Amino acid sequence: MGEISGFLLWRAGNTWQRKIRKLLKPYGLTPAQYLLLAGVGSLQLDLGAPVTQVSLARHCGTDQMMTSQIIRVLQQANLVRRSKHKGDGRAVIIEITDKGMVAARDAGAEVEAADTAFHAVLGENAESFADALHVLMGEKIRRRVKAAAL
Repeated sequence: MGEISGFLLWRAGNTWQRKIRKLLKPYGLTPAQYLLLAGVGSLQLDLGAPVTQVSLARHCGTDQMMTSQIIRVLQQANLVRRSKHKGDGRAVIIEITDKGMVAARDAGAEVEAADTAFHAVLGENAESFADALHVLMGEKIRRRVKAAAL
C-alpha cells in the first residue's frame, strides 16, 4: 500500500511547526501569534489604512474567532492595540505597536531564514512545491518574475 499524501503533508507541516515553535519561543510567540502579528504589520504598511480584525483573518487565512482570541493575547503583551472602528460599530481595528513591530521584524528574519533552510532540501523543486501547495489550497499559482542578469 502506498503512502497517503495527506498524512505525509500533515507530518511535514508538524515538522516545520516544531522548528518554528522552537525558534519563536524566545520571543514569547506561538506560530499562530507570529503569523497574525506579522500579518497586521504587513497589512498596516501595505494599506496605510486601518486593519480590521476581519481583513487580518482573511489575509492570514485564519478563523475569525481564533484571530480574535489571539489578538487579545497580543494586546495583553502590548504587541498590538485594538479599538472600535469609527465608521462600523461591529468592526475592530488592529494596530501593531512599536514593540510589536520590533518583535515581528526580529522574529521574522529568523523565521524566514529557518523556512529557507527547511525547504532548501527541495533544491530546484522548491518553486514547484510551492505551486503545488497553492493548487491544493484552491489558489492560483503565483508566477514569479526572475530578475534579468546584469
